[in-house]
Amino acid sequence: MTNKATPAPAGGPQATGEVIALQRKAAGWTQRKLATRANVSKSLLGKVEAGDRPASHALLTACARALRIPVEQLSGQPYSDTRRDERMHRDVDALRTVLRCYDLPDDLAPRPLPDLAAEVKALTGLRAAANYGKLAARLPGLLEELIAAAHHGDPAALAEANALLVAVLHTAHSLTHRLGYPDLAESIGHKLAYAAERTSDPLAGGLAQWARAQSFQSGGDYAHGLRLMDTARAALDDELRDPSPQALVVYGSLHLRAVTLASRASNGELARDHLTAARELADRLGTGDQIRYGLTFGPANTTTHEVAAHVELGDGAAAITAAERWRPSRATPRTRRGHHHIDLARARLLHGDRHGALTELQHARRIAPQQTRFHPMVRETTAVLIGLHRRANPDLVSYAGWLGLVS
Repeated sequence: MTNKATPAPAGGPQATGEVIALQRKAAGWTQRKLATRANVSKSLLGKVEAGDRPASHALLTACARALRIPVEQLSGQPYSDTRRDERMHRDVDALRTVLRCYDLPDDLAPRPLPDLAAEVKALTGLRAAANYGKLAARLPGLLEELIAAAHHGDPAALAEANALLVAVLHTAHSLTHRLGYPDLAESIGHKLAYAAERTSDPLAGGLAQWARAQSFQSGGDYAHGLRLMDTARAALDDELRDPSPQALVVYGSLHLRAVTLASRASNGELARDHLTAARELADRLGTGDQIRYGLTFGPANTTTHEVAAHVELGDGAAAITAAERWRPSRATPRTRRGHHHIDLARARLLHGDRHGALTELQHARRIAPQQTRFHPMVRETTAVLIGLHRRANPDLVSYAGWLGLVS
């Protein structure tokens, strides 16, 4: 009996290229007009619409900006393919309700700060493991307690309460971004900056700016994102005179964010400059990645960003070569390990290695299944693989079914 992929039912998931073509035609535009308005190659756009080439982050955001629609309207986010997903999205709605009252705390008595700190640590671990379901369920209640503690607690403990609030808001920012709620993530970023100011900790301020840059990155406004990273690093220059490991991690992470922004802006030279600076800081940090302020930095994560940069610049061979230097440490969280394999899948597809691309996607699934299932580039890469295979591939069909792309 032959295995054959069955397209998702009407109203179900569509390949990104199909959605771009649909939105383009709805606007009454030709491929040439959209390519010109989005400043992308007409040949590349044609291949993406035909399903022969995956859409990159940069192409998606460029097309969305040209068509004046949210980028998630092209990517299809947020995804909700199972009842478990629906429950998680309801938890996001509960989180939204709590966030709406961030400066109007309820009259509740939060637990003592040591208990709240232990809960923050547990949720930070869920974030690092990309356990989005449990994270979404536990975030609203903890955030409500921390908002109360940061406003009504003992004055001597307010700085600590706000530091815990920064950590939880960073976790909430990461979750909502990964689940495809960019507007909510941007709103959380502003609240994160407010809480960081109340800590009087410049490194917390650096974290807030790192998170804020995600909004520019998601919206394809790379120039302003890069300017923000320059400003954030300048504000931390004094911290590098005699740097602590915490300062090196935050400062280095700002460089890595700039690597992503520059590569998506097709500025390979600038991306290389920031990679060089990040490697120098990683050398000063010592062997192995470290996690500080919820940020991962070190030699392995720098290599992960180098691989991703090559992919964004369209050089799959260079990405595969760079990945040979990847040596994750025990501190490297599942989110970074999984993301590395997602980028390698894209690199191998660019390089024409379809089997290798699927193998990398399967690695990503084993390491961080929830992150992988909700990642738009995973769905995009898988959809293109399906289109390129002339004969049904049982492993690919199974993987696509797990993603909700086929039934």
